[in-house]
Amino acid sequence: MLHSNGVSVPGYATRRGIPEAGAPETGDDDPDTDIEFWGLLYLDPLLELRLLTAESSTRAELAPGARPPGEALSSAALSLTGDAGLRRLLEAAGIGEDFPAAVAAVLTAPDGRRFLRAPAAQAEAAALARAFVAEAVRRRAGREGPAPAFDGTARDEAVARIVALLPGDPAGADEPGAHRGPVTRRVKRLAGRLALGLASAQAVKRRSALTDAAHPAAGDVLLYLARGAAIREAVAEAVRAAEPPVVLLAHSLGGIASLDLLVLRPLPQVTLLVTVGSQAPFLYELGALPSLEHGSPLPAHVPRWLNVYDRRDLLSYVGAGIFPGRVHDIALDSRQPFPLSHSAYWSNPELYRILAGELP
Repeated sequence: MLHSNGVSVPGYATRRGIPEAGAPETGDDDPDTDIEFWGLLYLDPLLELRLLTAESSTRAELAPGARPPGEALSSAALSLTGDAGLRRLLEAAGIGEDFPAAVAAVLTAPDGRRFLRAPAAQAEAAALARAFVAEAVRRRAGREGPAPAFDGTARDEAVARIVALLPGDPAGADEPGAHRGPVTRRVKRLAGRLALGLASAQAVKRRSALTDAAHPAAGDVLLYLARGAAIREAVAEAVRAAEPPVVLLAHSLGGIASLDLLVLRPLPQVTLLVTVGSQAPFLYELGALPSLEHGSPLPAHVPRWLNVYDRRDLLSYVGAGIFPGRVHDIALDSRQPFPLSHSAYWSNPELYRILAGELP
């Protein structure tokens, strides 16, 4: 039960209802639409290539000896990792190791081969670049270890570098298949032709991915609620070993444990608590925060608290509404869909600008 009418959930009060008939729809240029499309690409990296191939109805016969439209694209793509600038971008994003296999997978997949044979392929280098990056993210997310931690700006820089390295067809800029602005302006129109299949197949994949992304964090929280004392003691030991003044910077479950510790035990050497993508406010509103029953005020000895969240991060919550005057919520926008948004804080330069202005 949400004891405070959902004030810990970003946007809860304004987004519960179903839009009324006649309400304005999200525009094609709305950034949320573009980001949601990236969410689909992370699940199905070849989606855009399929849509563009379906749009290209021209079946031009190649002249004898002529090269297929995508042959130059394919050859250049196989040499992408030779570019030092691109390697730096990919490694910083945590997908450098997976990128060569991702390129090969896209180029050799049936959908990739059909796209490269399409007449408009050379005018669509950006779509191919997005497929490479999305496939690399998909592969990285499927391996053990932390999820890729990069924001939308880093992603778009990698895509732009790939496009610059791929051959294009400037003369094709006025063709019907040419890229004009945000990817979703065009793909949304194309997807309308496949609405039923896209809605059903991608919705199922999206639900599976969201479940896979959320259940480890949910499991960790449940484990903490049952046996959190050892975690709190580990944080306390780190505080004792640090030279004052101490700042506690905690992500996700770490924010729950750090807040609990500071509520239960005065630690005057801690002058600032910074929670990032944390569920602590939500647990308090549920009445499930171990250290503090809902309705009880935050003890005076709890230090200043900054709470960083991203409205696209479905595991982040806000605290100013339930602890008035005691929590300062700071919104960041990673321009990544969930679940990547839950780890993208750490590659967002804005987070470090905030910290630089707040650290003692």
